[in-house]
Amino acid sequence: MRAEAVVVGGGPVGLIAARELASRGVEVKAYEEHTVIGEPNHCAGILSVEGLARLGVEPSPDFIQQEVTGGVAYSPDGTPIRITGTRTRAYIVDRAAFDRHLAGQAEDAGAELILGHRVRELLLKGNRVVGIAGKDGPVDAEVVIDCEGIVGFLARSVGLSPPEEGVLSGINTEVSGVETEPGKVEVWLGKDVAQGFFAWVAPTGEGSARCGLACEGGDARALLEGFLRRRFGETEHTQPVRWPVLKGGPIARTYGEGLLLVGDVAGQTKPTTGGGVIFGGLCALEAAKTVCSALEADDCSADYLSRYEASWRGLLGREFSAMLAARRFADGVSDARMDRLFASLKGSGLEGTLERLVEEGDMDMQSGVLRSALTDPGMVGVMVSSLGRLALAELRGLFNL
Repeated sequence: MRAEAVVVGGGPVGLIAARELASRGVEVKAYEEHTVIGEPNHCAGILSVEGLARLGVEPSPDFIQQEVTGGVAYSPDGTPIRITGTRTRAYIVDRAAFDRHLAGQAEDAGAELILGHRVRELLLKGNRVVGIAGKDGPVDAEVVIDCEGIVGFLARSVGLSPPEEGVLSGINTEVSGVETEPGKVEVWLGKDVAQGFFAWVAPTGEGSARCGLACEGGDARALLEGFLRRRFGETEHTQPVRWPVLKGGPIARTYGEGLLLVGDVAGQTKPTTGGGVIFGGLCALEAAKTVCSALEADDCSADYLSRYEASWRGLLGREFSAMLAARRFADGVSDARMDRLFASLKGSGLEGTLERLVEEGDMDMQSGVLRSALTDPGMVGVMVSSLGRLALAELRGLFNL
């Protein structure tokens, strides 16, 4: 068998890559190891309005469960900071339905989806990838787009390293019979809640929510159970689903001879939140453009495919740098200092300023709002009083301010 391009992985990133390639007339086969698209659901499922538009996905009641207008962040001691918002900023989606929607787009564009098959081997000719070992025999291809996820087995087989630092234990579950504020996502901070990251609550309907956390070390399941008791008391929930959450940023190299790495396997997730659908999807768009150009030039060498890395870094490099700086700083802030920061924000009456910065900012392209916060006089004063001048100077230095 043969295809011009093979996509490994049928998650959102792989499906977007397949859709874009097929829509440009490329013969593409996409392989997914699970027999059903969208399962298991290992994602908080919070996608921004702007992000969906960038990916070419129209909002649909087929996959949207709730509109998000704001949220509440809780400090380790439980002090809340509210962002009410005046417009829809994001959607809480049913990830299984969302993935099926993308699969439909890919198939409508002409991509062939092969389910229930895990690609275990890349075919090589010398040091160049020339296809995959398919379940019905070898599949020759001019180029392979690897969207296999954090496992990175195929990437490792050709000397490319998937993310190894900043890999957290993620877990989520669906809860029922609970009260939440419609349209408001909750974020809970604190080392006892989720060391190295946070816990979240995303309302999915009347009396229901998707809850989860990611953590460094510790027992993620036990932490989740403890968080649910703290937030809701005794409640019913589905069997928790585990998955890795990445906060370490992109890997050093995302291309090879006849091969591109896209999505989690390339570390293309937001370090601040661990979200990978939007950034991974944007990188999939860039990958498809590069592949089409390479096929037209009849040149799928590493030298030519390096244009993919230049394009996605040109688009998102600044955002990754800003979010990595914010994540590294946040990881170094003690619970006591975080409590002081929240108390100072409330005591100084700056919740309105913070709300304005968030309202004017972009949920995905976060460098703008981060820089605005670090240059706003009121916010700077609060950070000096709660974090200290040296800590603030370090943070501003990370942003070259």
